[in-house]
Amino acid sequence: MKAIFLALGGWLVLSGPAFAADTITECDRLTAHPEDPDRIAPGVDDVKDLPAAIAVCEADVKKDGNNRRLRYQLARVYFYSQKTDKAMPHLEFAAKAGSQQAQFVLGYITDEGLQGVKREPCKVEDLWYKSANQGRFAALVSYPHHVINANFTGCKIQATPAEIEAYLAKAKETAKGYYQTLLVQTLTADYQRFKAGK
Repeated sequence: MKAIFLALGGWLVLSGPAFAADTITECDRLTAHPEDPDRIAPGVDDVKDLPAAIAVCEADVKKDGNNRRLRYQLARVYFYSQKTDKAMPHLEFAAKAGSQQAQFVLGYITDEGLQGVKREPCKVEDLWYKSANQGRFAALVSYPHHVINANFTGCKIQATPAEIEAYLAKAKETAKGYYQTLLVQTLTADYQRFKAGK
Protein backbone atom coordinates (compact mmCIF):
# COMPACT_ATOMS: atom_id res chain seq x y z
CA MET A 1 0.00 0.00 0.00
CA LYS A 2 2.77 2.47 0.85
CA ALA A 3 4.29 2.05 -2.59
CA ILE A 4 0.97 2.84 -4.25
CA PHE A 5 -0.01 5.74 -2.01
CA LEU A 6 3.00 7.45 -3.29
CA ALA A 7 0.83 9.57 -2.54
CA LEU A 8 -6.29 15.49 5.72
CA GLY A 9 -8.07 18.06 9.89
CA GLY A 10 -8.37 21.37 8.03
CA TRP A 11 -5.91 24.25 8.42
CA LEU A 12 -7.81 27.40 7.61
CA VAL A 13 -5.85 29.89 9.68
CA LEU A 14 -2.25 30.51 8.73
CA SER A 15 0.17 31.44 11.48
CA GLY A 16 2.94 32.81 9.30
CA PRO A 17 3.97 33.71 5.78
CA ALA A 18 3.70 31.09 3.06
CA PHE A 19 6.86 29.41 1.79
CA ALA A 20 8.27 30.43 -1.58
CA ALA A 21 7.18 27.89 -4.22
CA ASP A 22 10.71 26.47 -4.53
CA THR A 23 11.54 26.38 -0.80
CA ILE A 24 12.30 22.82 0.26
CA THR A 25 10.84 22.22 3.72
CA GLU A 26 11.45 19.46 6.26
CA CYS A 27 8.11 18.00 5.19
CA ASP A 28 9.44 17.80 1.62
CA ARG A 29 12.68 16.15 2.75
CA LEU A 30 10.96 13.49 4.84
CA THR A 31 7.79 12.74 2.87
CA ALA A 32 7.94 13.75 -0.81
CA HIS A 33 7.04 10.83 -3.04
CA PRO A 34 9.51 10.19 -5.89
CA GLU A 35 6.69 9.96 -8.48
CA ASP A 36 4.82 13.10 -7.39
CA PRO A 37 5.16 15.66 -10.21
CA ASP A 38 4.77 18.47 -7.63
CA ARG A 39 7.71 17.35 -5.49
CA ILE A 40 10.69 19.65 -5.13
CA ALA A 41 12.82 17.27 -3.04
CA PRO A 42 14.25 13.93 -4.24
CA GLY A 43 11.46 11.91 -2.63
CA VAL A 44 11.33 8.81 -0.47
CA ASP A 45 9.57 5.53 -1.24
CA ASP A 46 9.15 4.65 2.42
CA VAL A 47 8.76 7.24 5.18
CA LYS A 48 11.02 5.95 7.95
CA ASP A 49 9.81 7.96 10.96
CA LEU A 50 6.09 8.65 10.65
CA PRO A 51 5.67 10.61 13.93
CA ALA A 52 8.56 12.92 12.99
CA ALA A 53 7.19 13.33 9.46
CA ILE A 54 3.73 14.17 10.80
CA ALA A 55 5.17 16.77 13.19
CA VAL A 56 7.18 18.61 10.52
CA CYS A 57 4.40 18.42 7.93
CA GLU A 58 1.82 19.72 10.42
CA ALA A 59 4.15 22.63 11.21
CA ASP A 60 4.81 23.37 7.53
CA VAL A 61 1.11 23.18 6.62
CA LYS A 62 0.32 25.51 9.51
CA LYS A 63 2.64 28.07 7.89
CA ASP A 64 1.33 27.49 4.35
CA GLY A 65 -2.15 25.98 4.44
CA ASN A 66 -2.87 26.62 0.76
CA ASN A 67 0.15 24.67 -0.48
CA ARG A 68 -1.23 21.61 -2.26
CA ARG A 69 2.15 19.85 -2.23
CA LEU A 70 2.49 20.10 1.54
CA ARG A 71 -1.16 19.17 2.09
CA TYR A 72 -0.70 16.04 -0.03
CA GLN A 73 2.45 15.08 1.87
CA LEU A 74 0.72 15.54 5.23
CA ALA A 75 -2.14 13.38 3.96
CA ARG A 76 0.37 10.74 2.90
CA VAL A 77 1.94 10.36 6.34
CA TYR A 78 -1.41 10.55 8.15
CA PHE A 79 -2.73 7.78 5.90
CA TYR A 80 0.35 5.61 6.41
CA SER A 81 -0.21 6.09 10.15
CA GLN A 82 -3.80 4.81 9.81
CA LYS A 83 -5.13 8.30 10.66
CA THR A 84 -7.62 8.24 7.83
CA ASP A 85 -9.96 10.89 9.25
CA LYS A 86 -7.07 13.34 9.44
CA ALA A 87 -5.64 12.36 6.06
CA MET A 88 -8.73 12.69 3.90
CA PRO A 89 -9.48 16.44 4.21
CA HIS A 90 -5.88 17.26 3.23
CA LEU A 91 -5.97 14.80 0.34
CA GLU A 92 -9.30 16.23 -0.87
CA PHE A 93 -7.85 19.75 -0.67
CA ALA A 94 -4.76 18.82 -2.70
CA ALA A 95 -6.86 17.02 -5.32
CA LYS A 96 -9.22 19.99 -5.70
CA ALA A 97 -6.21 22.31 -5.90
CA GLY A 98 -5.02 20.38 -8.96
CA SER A 99 -2.41 17.96 -7.63
CA GLN A 100 -2.39 15.13 -10.18
CA GLN A 101 -0.74 12.89 -7.58
CA ALA A 102 -3.47 13.60 -5.01
CA GLN A 103 -6.14 13.09 -7.67
CA PHE A 104 -4.76 9.68 -8.55
CA VAL A 105 -4.16 8.58 -4.95
CA LEU A 106 -7.56 9.76 -3.71
CA GLY A 107 -9.11 7.87 -6.62
CA TYR A 108 -7.11 4.77 -5.77
CA ILE A 109 -8.08 4.86 -2.08
CA THR A 110 -11.74 5.39 -3.03
CA ASP A 111 -11.66 2.68 -5.70
CA GLU A 112 -10.24 0.12 -3.27
CA GLY A 113 -12.22 1.30 -0.23
CA LEU A 114 -9.00 1.43 1.78
CA GLN A 115 -9.14 2.05 5.52
CA GLY A 116 -12.92 2.17 5.43
CA VAL A 117 -13.21 4.93 2.81
CA LYS A 118 -16.53 4.65 0.94
CA ARG A 119 -16.21 3.18 -2.55
CA GLU A 120 -17.55 5.64 -5.14
CA PRO A 121 -16.80 4.62 -8.74
CA CYS A 122 -18.02 7.92 -10.22
CA LYS A 123 -15.75 9.91 -7.91
CA VAL A 124 -12.87 7.69 -9.03
CA GLU A 125 -13.76 8.31 -12.69
CA ASP A 126 -13.71 12.08 -12.16
CA LEU A 127 -10.45 12.10 -10.21
CA TRP A 128 -8.61 9.86 -12.65
CA TYR A 129 -9.97 11.79 -15.62
CA LYS A 130 -8.45 14.97 -14.16
CA SER A 131 -5.17 13.24 -13.27
CA ALA A 132 -4.87 11.57 -16.69
CA ASN A 133 -5.48 14.90 -18.42
CA GLN A 134 -2.46 16.25 -16.53
CA GLY A 135 -0.33 13.30 -17.66
CA ARG A 136 0.03 11.22 -14.47
CA PHE A 137 1.16 7.78 -15.71
CA ALA A 138 -0.82 5.84 -13.11
CA ALA A 139 -4.05 7.56 -14.20
CA LEU A 140 -3.19 7.25 -17.91
CA VAL A 141 -3.30 3.46 -17.53
CA SER A 142 -5.86 3.07 -14.73
CA TYR A 143 -8.57 5.09 -16.48
CA PRO A 144 -8.62 2.97 -19.68
CA HIS A 145 -8.33 -0.23 -17.63
CA HIS A 146 -11.44 0.69 -15.64
CA VAL A 147 -13.37 1.69 -18.78
CA ILE A 148 -12.50 -1.64 -20.45
CA ASN A 149 -13.58 -3.59 -17.36
CA ALA A 150 -16.84 -1.61 -16.88
CA ASN A 151 -15.73 -0.41 -13.46
CA PHE A 152 -17.34 2.98 -14.13
CA THR A 153 -20.77 1.51 -14.92
CA GLY A 154 -23.47 4.06 -14.11
CA CYS A 155 -21.02 6.96 -14.30
CA LYS A 156 -20.67 9.57 -16.99
CA ILE A 157 -17.54 8.51 -18.86
CA GLN A 158 -15.93 11.90 -19.40
CA ALA A 159 -13.07 10.78 -21.65
CA THR A 160 -13.92 10.29 -25.30
CA PRO A 161 -12.47 7.29 -27.17
CA ALA A 162 -9.97 9.68 -28.78
CA GLU A 163 -8.91 10.94 -25.35
CA ILE A 164 -8.48 7.40 -24.04
CA GLU A 165 -6.31 6.56 -27.03
CA ALA A 166 -4.31 9.73 -26.33
CA TYR A 167 -3.87 8.60 -22.70
CA LEU A 168 -2.46 5.29 -23.91
CA ALA A 169 -0.18 7.03 -26.42
CA LYS A 170 1.10 9.35 -23.68
CA ALA A 171 1.59 6.37 -21.36
CA LYS A 172 3.63 4.65 -24.09
CA GLU A 173 5.85 7.75 -24.39
CA THR A 174 6.44 8.00 -20.65
CA ALA A 175 6.61 4.30 -19.71
CA LYS A 176 9.74 3.39 -17.77
CA GLY A 177 11.22 -0.03 -18.24
CA TYR A 178 9.98 -3.34 -19.51
CA TYR A 179 6.97 -3.87 -17.24
CA GLN A 180 5.40 -0.45 -17.73
CA THR A 181 5.93 -0.77 -21.48
CA LEU A 182 4.34 -4.23 -21.48
CA LEU A 183 1.39 -2.93 -19.43
CA VAL A 184 0.74 -0.14 -21.94
CA GLN A 185 1.02 -2.50 -24.92
CA THR A 186 -1.45 -4.92 -23.32
CA LEU A 187 -3.91 -2.16 -22.39
CA THR A 188 -3.71 -0.64 -25.87
CA ALA A 189 -4.57 -4.00 -27.47
CA ASP A 190 -7.35 -4.57 -24.92
CA TYR A 191 -8.81 -1.13 -25.62
CA GLN A 192 -8.84 -1.72 -29.38
CA ARG A 193 -10.75 -4.99 -28.83
CA PHE A 194 -13.10 -3.18 -26.43
CA LYS A 195 -13.80 -0.47 -29.03
CA ALA A 196 -14.46 -3.11 -31.67
CA GLY A 197 -16.91 -4.82 -29.33
CA LYS A 198 -14.93 -8.05 -29.18
